[in-house]
Amino acid sequence: MPPADEMKTKLVAAGVSDAAAAGLVDIGEKYRSQVQALIKGDDEAGWKLFNTIKAESDAYIATQPETDQTAYNAFVEKTKANFQAYEETSVAESA
Repeated sequence: MPPADEMKTKLVAAGVSDAAAAGLVDIGEKYRSQVQALIKGDDEAGWKLFNTIKAESDAYIATQPETDQTAYNAFVEKTKANFQAYEETSVAESA
């Protein structure tokens, strides 16, 4: 999990307003210690925590202006694509 200031910078660079980015970062920070504890641990618990954070983030962003919602959704899709590309590269390298 990147540092809070780095995540906020990435969100703002993606077009999310400073206020909305701060709110999203606050949600992530609330769970930081749990995420750190699960990084090398239980995959099932990790996915459960990820889904909790995602649900809170989605609920929060739904209360923000449409421009923030659009920018956030684009940021999430880009992040997913980057992660999938990383996973595919990792699998190919280990084969």
